[in-house]
Amino acid sequence: MGNGLPSAVSSIVVKRDSGTLFRVGFAEMNGWRGSMEDANVIHLQDTWGFFGVFDGHGGGRCSEFIASRVYEELEANGAPVDDAAVKALCFRLDREFLALGVPSGSTGTFAIVRPSDEPGRFSLRVGNVGDSRVLLGRADGTIVEGPGTDAGLTTDHKPDHPDEIERIDRCGGHVELKMGVPRVNGDLAVSRAFGDAPHKQTGGPAQEDHPVSAEPEFTTMECDSTDFLMLVCDGISEGAFPNREVVKLAAEYLQASENLDPGEACAAVCRQALASGSKDNLSCMIVLLGGGPIRGAEKELLPGPFDAPKNQGFRTAYAEMSKHVGYSLEEAVQLRYDTAQKELSDLRALSSEETREKKALVSELDPFKEGPPASLVGEERTKWFAVWLEEQMVDAPEGRGGMPSEDIMRMLGLQQTPPSVSENTRKVQVAPRDELFKAIEEHAALKWDERHTDVCDKIGIVLKEDVDGTSQVKFAPPLGITAWLPTSVLTEVPPQMVRTPTVSELRAAVEAAPALGWSDKHERVCEQVGQVLKEDESDGTSQVQFDQPIGLTVWLPTSSLTPS
Repeated sequence: MGNGLPSAVSSIVVKRDSGTLFRVGFAEMNGWRGSMEDANVIHLQDTWGFFGVFDGHGGGRCSEFIASRVYEELEANGAPVDDAAVKALCFRLDREFLALGVPSGSTGTFAIVRPSDEPGRFSLRVGNVGDSRVLLGRADGTIVEGPGTDAGLTTDHKPDHPDEIERIDRCGGHVELKMGVPRVNGDLAVSRAFGDAPHKQTGGPAQEDHPVSAEPEFTTMECDSTDFLMLVCDGISEGAFPNREVVKLAAEYLQASENLDPGEACAAVCRQALASGSKDNLSCMIVLLGGGPIRGAEKELLPGPFDAPKNQGFRTAYAEMSKHVGYSLEEAVQLRYDTAQKELSDLRALSSEETREKKALVSELDPFKEGPPASLVGEERTKWFAVWLEEQMVDAPEGRGGMPSEDIMRMLGLQQTPPSVSENTRKVQVAPRDELFKAIEEHAALKWDERHTDVCDKIGIVLKEDVDGTSQVKFAPPLGITAWLPTSVLTEVPPQMVRTPTVSELRAAVEAAPALGWSDKHERVCEQVGQVLKEDESDGTSQVQFDQPIGLTVWLPTSSLTPS
């Protein structure tokens, strides 16, 4: 996915659970997305366990609904006895969600685990709907070679898989390449999912006979008690982080921890996935086969840098992640402030050299100035951070209003683009008129107006996403408006990645450009890959964003950049 925020929300929520048969760790990170759309299930019993990761799209309503209903069914009826029972459950829950009329969807991957009849062994029944994955690792860090994608136990349900193409065509759908990505009906990048009602209108009458289906595929096998199971959303593997490396990293952290802490290992996997280029939400679950004590808190927040305090989308996403552990935004920012201060102190104690890590921490802490007085403790200290947050100027106002004569425009979800809205980088293309009209008419929160015709087939930038399955999209002049649109009608436009030249080449190009002047920032981005945010043809320059650890946005001569 493209960047939905000016900076990734890298806070990690860690959960741990244990029972007579299992020790489980789970970690989730919002990342670059506008909101967290993943959900999970951990259900431990004395003789079996159920583990699932559900990755939503078009909002988090579907993933939350499916995960909640799965847990209720397990509580009421126990584990499904066989593949047929699991398939029936998936179809029933899919029907329930579709009946709600909520325009979102979710993939799901899950495993039912029981002790085998053979001592020291476990039986796995793995199911998959979509492109999340189940992996099996050994204690030495090697992967147990599975029959699925990239040696996993599951096969990604992608529209260009030969079996999926045949099924989609047979059910009245088609696979279309949009911006280099195969999509069902030119829209959805997975071919099996819960929800996604628009892609379940043809074919049938059986639920498996629709272009997009919630029918799971299964793998059954046995493994050793020393092996460990991993369930990950597709965001983990979206960047340059193959399954074998995921397993290897998890094993290294499990071996290094005093008491095999799977929560810490899951957090490490999420961090590495972000560093490897993932732009999606991140979820990772590790199941250790064998009961016993587990190190660490049942729930904890590992706060990431609060380095975009003026951006409303960033603040909202940061706050929502903090709520998963019961923290308010001011409590989470206070925790991050204390964490950053300690990290900076530790780094300075190790070395006097000004490293990139130190500079990043100093930059993050600078807006706090002297910080809270030492005399403040407890609630009074937390209030100091609440006041500090209020004093931060927010780039983009909340809500969907803001244009003169605005009652009607607000109802329509349209507004003029405020000049202070920060530049995000996730570009999308709006569907043609007929498709957009149908999606808006079917959505309870939106109403069609002929002015929506102006944005059909146009490319805009996503400012934020809502859990009701809508996205706020900004369109540059001459349109110059912002519109709330159904997320389902938006197609991702891949980011334009470029590589910068050597120091000598870039310096010559910068000094030759009348609108630019050489600085140390230019030297720091030489021979690096960045994302083009905008181009100014009038002076031949491009604004390029470089992710962490560089963390800079710089105007550069367009002629000096090469595609990457």
